[in-house]
Amino acid sequence: MTETKPDKGRALRGVLTALILAGALAVFILWGLTESTLTVPGAAVAAATLCLFALGLVLCLPGAVRFFSGEEKVRRLAASGDRSGARRRLHPVFGVMLTLLAARFILIAVAYVFGRIFSDVHGSVFSSLKDIWLKLDTDAPHYFSIAENGYVTSGDEMYSLVFLPLFPALIRAFNFVFKDSFTSAFIINTLCSCGAAAVIYELALHDAGRRTARLAVVFAFALPAAIFYAAPMSEALFLLLTASALLAVRRERFLLAGLLGGLAAFTRSPGAILIVLYAAEAAACAVRKKRSGTLNALFAVKLAAGALLLLSGTFGYLLINRLVFGDWFKFVEFQRDIWYQQPAFFFDTAALQTDMFFSTVGVANDEALGLWLPNLLYIGGALLVFALSARTLRTSYVLYFAAYFAVVCGASWLLSAPRYPTALVVLPLALAHLCDSRDDGVALGRARAKAAIAVSVLLVGQVAYIIMYTADYCIY
Repeated sequence: MTETKPDKGRALRGVLTALILAGALAVFILWGLTESTLTVPGAAVAAATLCLFALGLVLCLPGAVRFFSGEEKVRRLAASGDRSGARRRLHPVFGVMLTLLAARFILIAVAYVFGRIFSDVHGSVFSSLKDIWLKLDTDAPHYFSIAENGYVTSGDEMYSLVFLPLFPALIRAFNFVFKDSFTSAFIINTLCSCGAAAVIYELALHDAGRRTARLAVVFAFALPAAIFYAAPMSEALFLLLTASALLAVRRERFLLAGLLGGLAAFTRSPGAILIVLYAAEAAACAVRKKRSGTLNALFAVKLAAGALLLLSGTFGYLLINRLVFGDWFKFVEFQRDIWYQQPAFFFDTAALQTDMFFSTVGVANDEALGLWLPNLLYIGGALLVFALSARTLRTSYVLYFAAYFAVVCGASWLLSAPRYPTALVVLPLALAHLCDSRDDGVALGRARAKAAIAVSVLLVGQVAYIIMYTADYCIY
């Protein structure tokens, strides 16, 4: 009789599952015991968000065990000509970029029409567009202040220190030609959005066919808060850099990935979270090389150098704090005292926003519908996509999704939750992955129906967001 070997992978998954569930329960109990203003709706939403988060982590475990053991999933290659475009007059990447450019101008035209209807804008087309997109209660004035004056140590403009320097540095560079910060930001974001569309398309092709790759691009720019890619803020640049870093990692170009990740971290502080994905891919690649006998010291040095490059963006920003204010972490003080933000649990954020929604609905609907409801829908929607895709999505993407979400939504008094998941490049990839299918007729028809429904819902939400943005609702 042959003795059956124990499934070590199953045992490991069981232990990790128990740790995840026990950890989630312990954290929730601790939070509930220390929270002084707990309400029933807030506690229910907090529990639901934490359960979705824990569920996603548990569902990704089988794939994670295979991923880190070097047993990478079989990659489904795109059809011949999908990458090179050799059989087409126009390279598919250029087609994606041109389509995105056309969609951008449609978005701007729609915003212009709604701005004329819902806002008190007048004058030339350019001045009207500037009035519409340059909302003074968003981050845009801070970026313009840094671009035009640098980081200062007095007056209200010194609080712009909490905004990172790469985007305003680009605005300053473009201002040598265009002489206007709004114009420069508009051109930068248009170029970055087109570039990001091309990179997302190429990135998606690593795991799926051309239809799904196109769909990933559609999702990336159909999300309601994707309107901020047209606003004079740093989201479009951040999306381009993080997507490019992911593409470099997938091609095992770790030094380039580290450089691009460092630039992302020099654009927005969540860029440093890319180290999670970088470390996961580096570990899996090292295991594969060890199994094939090609692992060497030079590769290890390359991985370490790439990681240092990635973290150098954060170090550069901290150095600016030190040089300008004499304090490496001065931005933390400003973030706490001016924006009332400190590290918190992401489910605590969901609970607070639930309470704020119920306290403002019917009383201050611009806050209830423009601020708290979109925040809650984005938090819940992103977590739902996370849980649904965790079983089959690439493990490094799942881990990055989880780390990014926990950090950016784990900020007390968070007012801009929709912007953060929108700029998470893994979210549209996961959405496209959920709408993927085999190439038989029935499955493809169902996938197209799912995709059509999802895109329609997102575009309706985007139109609503444009209306609220132009009507000067509390959209941050």
